[in-house]
Amino acid sequence: MSDGKRASDFVDEDRLWQRQMYLATFGETPKGGVNRQALSAEEIEARKVLMDWSNELGLTAFVDDIGNLFFRREGLDPGLAPVMTGSHIDSQPTGGKFDGSYGVVAAFEAVQAIIDAGIELQRPIEVAVWLNEEGSRFAPGMMGSEAYAGVRKLKEMLPVTDREGVSVEDALPGALAATPAATHREFGYPVSAFIEAHIEQGPILEAEGKVVGVVTGIQGVRRMRVRVTGEEAHAGTTPTAERKDAIQAASKIVTELYARINEDPETKFTIGMMNITPNVPSVIASEVLFSIDIRHVESTYLEELALRVETICGEQDGPCEVEVWRIAESDSVYFDDRMTGAVEAACVALETPYRRMFSAAGHDARQLSYICPTTMIFVPCEKGISHNEAENATPGDLRDGACVLADVLTKLGNDTDTGATGA
Repeated sequence: MSDGKRASDFVDEDRLWQRQMYLATFGETPKGGVNRQALSAEEIEARKVLMDWSNELGLTAFVDDIGNLFFRREGLDPGLAPVMTGSHIDSQPTGGKFDGSYGVVAAFEAVQAIIDAGIELQRPIEVAVWLNEEGSRFAPGMMGSEAYAGVRKLKEMLPVTDREGVSVEDALPGALAATPAATHREFGYPVSAFIEAHIEQGPILEAEGKVVGVVTGIQGVRRMRVRVTGEEAHAGTTPTAERKDAIQAASKIVTELYARINEDPETKFTIGMMNITPNVPSVIASEVLFSIDIRHVESTYLEELALRVETICGEQDGPCEVEVWRIAESDSVYFDDRMTGAVEAACVALETPYRRMFSAAGHDARQLSYICPTTMIFVPCEKGISHNEAENATPGDLRDGACVLADVLTKLGNDTDTGATGA
């Protein structure tokens, strides 16, 4: 029992910040950011640090076949399914110190605060570290949470390769070998609830002077690829009329896409990757491969946009060939009212300024929402900048988010009404 103690009173701002900054040294970049992509040497070393933190707190470590890590503080009734919190530690190639990793560091801080307060909970509490949320090395992302929730099969993920041709199957053994003390766990181990702390990655909280975002859901997304295939030819000798110029054809498609997909201001349309073959100055390009990312809160309209993309690409077929396909798609999700209510109640009790908000970015919490009650806690990031080495957050905001998390975990850890078991 807690004897009236509140876990949030034992959250240590300096300890949280020092852990956050130490984790950022693994993959640190000259501009102050982080390049710690999934299953890289940098990420593997960071995983070892998490094992050290787990040992210091007396937690039990588990790992599954895709490399997700779980650190468990046992409950008074170990037969109850755990309350789970956490995020990811992989980053974009030019990512920041806080995206994903804050959710992991805050989870460790919240668990330590519960321990330091002497609070015993009925349910186990687990810190989850999901593999390859970003998808910057192995696309698409969310591999760890999707495998755990049964959204995708492991056999679909293992063959995925990075730009150098290294597959997930090739890289995974190194990560698994780095945590030999972790006990194997099967996918789909029951979870009573999941809550993910994260920087907002947008400007709303900072602009409104709010400290916490109570996240009510995540907008839908369609991720697509387009391949335009032409024919290599000499830049100086090939007549214009006879050219099959993949760049010219791709440029027309891109122009049409930006003109006809961005009609609704709520639509988030991005072409973030473009690969050109052979990509030399004096040769007409034979192939252009580019990415499409479309997001919108209304799932029906989002699907209409995806179909519109396919139509636009089809209109430009000839003299170059155009192929378009989807690599990932998710409709908007709405989080559990009981979970968002618990976060709101903690904010009120702590007198922490908050607002309810929808997440514009995707997170592992989406996948967990398919198998258990889920929500998220957002904290501000400076100017809303993320996926950028300039990403920044204040120690106080990180502390306040961890305080809310610690008190919500305490409440959920003593909630035995869901009936889920960990057997």
